[in-house]
Amino acid sequence: MDQDRFAHLFTSNIMLSSFELESVRHEIEARTTTIRQLEFQIDVLKAEREKYQTLLSPLRRNLLPPEILGEIFTFSVSNSRPFSWDHQLNTLCLVCSAWRAAALIHPILWATLGWYYIYSPQNFDVGKVKAWLLRSGKVKKTLHVMGRHEPDDSLLCPLSPHDLGKLFVDGPPLDTLSLACTHAECLEAIFGDMQCGPAKKPSCASIHSLTLGMERASAESFGRVCSILHRIPTVRTLSLALPEIHEYFIYDRELPKPLPFGNLSGLTLVCDWPISLVLDILRNCANLETLTLETEGCTRGYDPAFPRDIPILVLPRLRTLQLKEVVLSSKDTDILRYLRLPSLHTLDITFYTMDRDEPDDYNLTNTGSDIASLVTGGSNRATNLQHLRLESLSITSQGLYFILSALPTLTHLTLERLESDSRLFRDAHTFSTKFLPQLKTLKIHEPSELFTFNYSDVYNFLRRRKEGLTEESPDCLEEAGLTVSKAHSTYPWKIALDDRHYHASEMAKKGIRLSIAAV
Repeated sequence: MDQDRFAHLFTSNIMLSSFELESVRHEIEARTTTIRQLEFQIDVLKAEREKYQTLLSPLRRNLLPPEILGEIFTFSVSNSRPFSWDHQLNTLCLVCSAWRAAALIHPILWATLGWYYIYSPQNFDVGKVKAWLLRSGKVKKTLHVMGRHEPDDSLLCPLSPHDLGKLFVDGPPLDTLSLACTHAECLEAIFGDMQCGPAKKPSCASIHSLTLGMERASAESFGRVCSILHRIPTVRTLSLALPEIHEYFIYDRELPKPLPFGNLSGLTLVCDWPISLVLDILRNCANLETLTLETEGCTRGYDPAFPRDIPILVLPRLRTLQLKEVVLSSKDTDILRYLRLPSLHTLDITFYTMDRDEPDDYNLTNTGSDIASLVTGGSNRATNLQHLRLESLSITSQGLYFILSALPTLTHLTLERLESDSRLFRDAHTFSTKFLPQLKTLKIHEPSELFTFNYSDVYNFLRRRKEGLTEESPDCLEEAGLTVSKAHSTYPWKIALDDRHYHASEMAKKGIRLSIAAV
C-alpha cells in the first residue's frame, strides 16, 4: 500500500472504500509474513549464538582446573552402584581428551576396580587390571574379582590362577582384595604358585582387608585356603563366604587345626555352618575386636554330635558383635551361650524377614536368655555392654522387657522396624526397678504398623524419666529419635508427625533432644 497516497486515512475518521479495505488487509498480511520471516531468522541467529557460547564454557576455556574436574568425577562415580564404577569412569574418559587427561591425573579414581564377574570359559584379563591400578599411584588400592564355573567345565578356572598369582607378586600393592570362585581349589591355586625373591616382598603382602568366597569345598581345601594368611601376614580384617553345609561342604565334624587367624582384629563369616564349626574357627581368633556372623536367612545346620558341654570360648578383646539375617524361628542365637566377651561394647542383631517361619513363642524366651548369658556368664561376662541394636525383631512387650532388663549398662538403644506394641514404654514407670537406668540415647525407626505402637507411649516414657529427679536418682537420657514411615496411615503416627515440633520443644525444656522424621 502507498503510505503517501493513504496518509490521510491515519489522520481522519472517514469511511474506507471496499478497495481501500482490501489494500489495507493486503498490507497487513505482507507485514505479518515479513515479521514471521524475521522471527525465523532471529531464532536461527539465537541458535547459532548458543553454539558459539558453548565454545566459551569454563571447560572449553580451560577455566575449570583439572584437579576440580577430577573431584567432580570422583563424586560422580562414588555415588554410582559398585558394579558400575569402572564402566562409568570409562564413559567419562570417552567424552573428550580434556576429561580423560583430568581423570588420568586423579589417582583415587583408579584405586578401585570391580566388581568383576568372570564366567568360564572366559579368562580374566590380568594385564588390563594391572594397567588400571598402576594409574592410582600411591593411593590404597581395592580389587574385587569373582569367577564362576560352568557345570561342564569344572576344571577350567576363569580367574587365570597363574596370571593372577603373578599380579599378586609383581603388580601394584593392594590394600583391599575380594576374591571368590566356585571351587576352593581355585583360590588355593592362585596363591599356591607365588614365587618371589628373598629381597622382594610380593605386592599382596600389603593387603589389610581380605574377602574370600567359595561355593564348594572340603574341610581340607578350606584349611589350605585359610593358610593363604601365612603368605599375607598383614591381613587384619578377613571375610569368608563359605559353602552351604549340607550341599557343597564335605567334612568329618571338625576342621583342620590350627587356623592362622591369630593376627585378625576383624572377622566376618557368611555361612550356615553348625555352631560347633563356627566355634572351631573362632578358637583361633584370640585378638578379634569385631565379629560378624551372617547366615543370609538360612537356619544353621544341626550337628547331632555337637556336645552341649563344650568348653566356653573367651574372646577377651572383642568389642563389637554382629549377628545378621538371623532366622527368628531358629536357635542360631544359641552361640551366645558359648561365648564370653568381657570387653563387649556393641551388640547388633538383624533378623531375617523374607518368607520366614514364625516362632512358636513370641516372647522369644530362648533368644532373651541367649543375650542375657553374655552379661551373666561369670568372671568373663560382659560388664560394659553399652550399645544394642535390634532390627526386624518380632516380639511381645514382655519378651522385649526380658531382654532389655537384663542389660542395665546400656547407654544407646536402637530398635529398627520393631514388630511389637508400645506397652513396654507405657508401663515402664510401674516397674519395681528403673528401666535402663544408664540410657543416654533411644532411637526407634519405623515400627511396624501391624501392631499398636503408639507414639504417645514413647513420649510419656521420655517425659516421666525427667520427672521427680533427685541427686541420688538422676536420669542420663539426652537424645531420642523416632522415624515414621510415610506409608503408615494409623492415627497415632499421624499425631506424631503433626505435633512433632511441639513435642521436640517440650522435650528440649527437659534436656532431651527429640527428633521425629518421616521417611
